[in-house]
Amino acid sequence: MPILAAMRTDMEFFLKRFAGERVLFVPNEGNVGDCLIFASTLGALSAASIDVEIVNRRADFRDRIVFLGGGGNLVGIYRGMRETIEACRDQSAQIILLPHTVRSNVDLIRSLDNRMTIWSRDVRSFEHVHKLNPNLDCRLGHDMAFHCDVGKLLNDAECNEFGPPMLRAGLEQHGTTLDRLCRLPVVRFMRTDREARFWRIDTDLDVSRAFGRVADARTSKLASWCFLKTISVAKRVVTDRLHVAIACALLQKECELLDNSYNKNREIYAHSLCRFDTISFASDVEENIEDQPLRRKKSLFARVARGTKRFRGFLGSAVQ
Repeated sequence: MPILAAMRTDMEFFLKRFAGERVLFVPNEGNVGDCLIFASTLGALSAASIDVEIVNRRADFRDRIVFLGGGGNLVGIYRGMRETIEACRDQSAQIILLPHTVRSNVDLIRSLDNRMTIWSRDVRSFEHVHKLNPNLDCRLGHDMAFHCDVGKLLNDAECNEFGPPMLRAGLEQHGTTLDRLCRLPVVRFMRTDREARFWRIDTDLDVSRAFGRVADARTSKLASWCFLKTISVAKRVVTDRLHVAIACALLQKECELLDNSYNKNREIYAHSLCRFDTISFASDVEENIEDQPLRRKKSLFARVARGTKRFRGFLGSAVQ
């Protein structure tokens, strides 16, 4: 897909400088969306001929090149990536934070020196880091999940052997099946955690929580396979999960993305997802959000949510 090739170019060029190097890689902790980032990052590092040792934040970082997994963990409500940076900041020869959403963490960003490279995955994060530490190597890129080779992953022999039991168990635990999801005219993959902003919307499945969390590389690859297989059966999607929308872009599925609690979705839509004709963004008409991305298509969410009664009637008919 030409769009994806163009989005990957800057990162691929950057990674080439580490060809032949043995580096440490600390994955970002998180849900199945982060598993997709993890699996996609390993693919990108392998394609760049980088020798990767996967470690955690308790590793020996002395004089090592360290890659830190991308995601949305360097924000005020989470501490995981902050603690990882603090663990390797003083000893490492070089640290590369792969594309991240960055908020707050003012003292941490100001404490970093020229051994650190921060990739931001949206303009707001880039401007935040550059303002706090203008001498830092700060770059603007795209979420590492855009490096996923969907066809290769979905056809992976190991995933197709060991993935189906994991897929069935995860869906059954959440009270659904692939058959049920594929029958719905619109599937709502909505958040059920503290980043949720639209609590009035029921969910058919919080798919990002259905198949575990980031673990080892093999388990994360299997979880990513389950994630993509589940989303692939949907006719159309409404979600406030960023990586559901990214998966829809990769799968060329029609998807409407709603915002999350700290606006990472609207920022990444404006920077990355707006490039895909199948992805649209539903603004919250009840709030005036500064710098809200313009919608290029009529909002599915707006059509069905014009009044709570009408919206719930639509959702009731969808599950019959």
